[in-house]
Amino acid sequence: MKRFSWILTLPLIAVAVIFSIANRESVTLDLWPFELSLQLPLFVILLACIAFGLVVGGMATWLSAAPARRNARQARRRVAELERDRAARAVVPPANSGQPGLPAPTAVAPEPGKRPALGR
Repeated sequence: MKRFSWILTLPLIAVAVIFSIANRESVTLDLWPFELSLQLPLFVILLACIAFGLVVGGMATWLSAAPARRNARQARRRVAELERDRAARAVVPPANSGQPGLPAPTAVAPEPGKRPALGR
């Protein structure tokens, strides 16, 4: 996965560098309602817009995944609670008896798609 990341990232960096070298002309950016004018190279403005889009998209993705993360947290808590409950119900051998305690019987469910054998 790390190699794939590098294989994808290196060409993108090369394209960004070539784009930056080719677009060094200064342009005026007027932010209308604020009466603010900035004179910046074109590549700075465009790369800043791309970075802003990446940040906004990442935040939107993170926020949209919030319900799934919440469900996973609740499931982990429920599993931990059930494991504690199962451990508390484990059979403990009596202290004055010399026989070890028997473990609780466990039910084995048949595999999906297979029919159980009928007494054979």
